[in-house]
Amino acid sequence: MAPEKQSNTETPSVEHPPFCDDEWSPLHEVIVGRAEHSCFPPEPSHMMKTVCPSEFAHEFRPDNPFPPSVVANASFELDNLARVLESHGVKVHRPENVNWEVISGYTGAMARDGLMVVGNHIIESCYAWKCRRNEIELAYGPLLSKLAQRGFKIIRAPAPPDPDTIYDGCDIYNGEGVANFKGPKKGDQTTWAINNSRPAFDVADFVRFGKTVFAQLSNVTNQAGLDYVAANLPESYTLRVLNVDSPWAMHIDTTLVPLRKGLALYDPRIVTEEELRRHPPLDKPEWRLVTLPFKPEGRSDPPLYMTSPYICMNVLSLDEKRVFVDEKDEAMAEFFRELGLEPILIPFRHVQCLGGSFHCATVDLIRE
Repeated sequence: MAPEKQSNTETPSVEHPPFCDDEWSPLHEVIVGRAEHSCFPPEPSHMMKTVCPSEFAHEFRPDNPFPPSVVANASFELDNLARVLESHGVKVHRPENVNWEVISGYTGAMARDGLMVVGNHIIESCYAWKCRRNEIELAYGPLLSKLAQRGFKIIRAPAPPDPDTIYDGCDIYNGEGVANFKGPKKGDQTTWAINNSRPAFDVADFVRFGKTVFAQLSNVTNQAGLDYVAANLPESYTLRVLNVDSPWAMHIDTTLVPLRKGLALYDPRIVTEEELRRHPPLDKPEWRLVTLPFKPEGRSDPPLYMTSPYICMNVLSLDEKRVFVDEKDEAMAEFFRELGLEPILIPFRHVQCLGGSFHCATVDLIRE
């Protein structure tokens, strides 16, 4: 299915060398996702009941679009984010406008799920989810071709086998929100919704601290996927795998969130400070590790179909001083002010309905 053609938003700016390897240096160039035609991902029930709130399990079926009002408002919020970034001198790219309803897909809103820049390498996700298999090609293919001409090295995702084997032995939901696959965690056994039969990973399960890239095993990222990414990092970069304690793990960007050099936010429900301190550079005293001083409140209007209230941790740093926060997350904004950060408050609640927030919806292509 060909994408619906729509001109990309790009702002004129000084062209910087293709480079990005952290989450906090001054942002110069970024991709902002699109929400049009977003659908509930039609993956097997054991997967969706593992990673999403159980009260919405019935929504995850083929060709079921998100409510029109949610999609329309999410589209406005993403367009607005693009405009605000441009006002701060950031060059903005947008993906193609794809009709995900027609191809049984998911969304173009969560750009970071599929693309990660390390140095001058752009690594594509090898999705576990079948509904996302063509997402990068359809939404980002033309843009990636242009970026390759500018000096980015595109690391194409390995093609899954046909038929795919990633759910083999895992597709029986046992009533407890988990599948029947046993995988390693903390030296014992845990249960994931995918097996290890081929590389599978979302690059949203990786976060960059300069020459160190942290990662986690999750319900969408397996050991074969971690091995693949480690083998394809640029020379001199190191992958460190965190031991996380969460049977619902999916994406690391609400587990460990670097805010600026020397300051990182983490979720103690999922990873301990002791575990973080085992790994450089977080083993150095100049790194301050903080947790939320409050419990994020749940909400029903608009509903969080695919995430928990801890999605408030999913933020985007414009630089080491300024960070994007949803305008209604007053507790989060005040917390950042106490840390010496300046929150940039804009609406983003409907994007969060689709399964992510500021970090998920953007790919920082170039930072200073």
